[in-house]
Amino acid sequence: MPFIFDVTIKEIVQEYADPYSEMFGLPRQPARPLNVDLSTLSAATDVTLGYGDPLEEIADLNFQSGADAYLPQRGLMYNAALAHRYHVPVRSQFILLHPKADHPNLTGILTYGSDRHRVEFRYEVIRLWQYPAESFLNGSVGLAPLAVLGAMPSGRPLDEAMSDLVRQLADRLQRETSHAQAVKLMMAAYVLSGLRIGQVRLDEIYQGVRIMRESSAYQAILDEGMAMGIEKGIEKGIEKGIEKGRKEAKIEVEKSFLLRIGNHKFGVASQTTLTQLQSIMDPDRLERMADVLLNANSWDQLLATP
Repeated sequence: MPFIFDVTIKEIVQEYADPYSEMFGLPRQPARPLNVDLSTLSAATDVTLGYGDPLEEIADLNFQSGADAYLPQRGLMYNAALAHRYHVPVRSQFILLHPKADHPNLTGILTYGSDRHRVEFRYEVIRLWQYPAESFLNGSVGLAPLAVLGAMPSGRPLDEAMSDLVRQLADRLQRETSHAQAVKLMMAAYVLSGLRIGQVRLDEIYQGVRIMRESSAYQAILDEGMAMGIEKGIEKGIEKGIEKGRKEAKIEVEKSFLLRIGNHKFGVASQTTLTQLQSIMDPDRLERMADVLLNANSWDQLLATP
């Protein structure tokens, strides 16, 4: 369920944009999430931060929990669309949540064409597992849940180090945040931890945390586990608690993006084209269509994408 992990970190970064910006080298001034027309420019897992008032610069953040060979091309498309919409410089960051998300294509630069037709796009790649877990745990309280994705102390079994880290995180959140915020951030840590350790061990670690016992969302996950077996129960509970409605929203976002850019590139879509586009309910196919949008020459060619 990679989409769940991407959405979870997106929600953290949107709420704690300033400490995120400071940690990862973005402009050192107040940041605000941009949402005007954003749904037509990027997939639902992206965050776009604006800096300055009036707007001076934009950072487009793309979160990845799985490998994508064409991520640089997609990032270029978002970068160009945002620059066209807001008329300010745009920097792109790809935030990889797990080594499984890495790919040889992620070199920091995308080039194609030659001579006068050469295109060059530079971007940043942030591999969270290369950052010490302690840098998150001891930094901004809002980014502390990202510690479960960071580098653990060497020489210790992963589940043992993770267990200690989770206890430290829970203690800190109880001291420094409201109960509601502590529950929210611990649930984020719980979901993200699923990228690193098996679900049975994951539940063993978190069951001992009082904040989790008081979380209705976590209890729903356990209830599912009683009926379905713990592994399936955790998976189903996360789906119900976090992913509900996300698939439908993502499909509509992808369609809006394709329609907006396609109208500019191919001309206004006919009613037949609109009907064909609206009939597509496969989010993976819509993402593949977005990947080939730059190279397609017509609506018919785009809609032919399998």
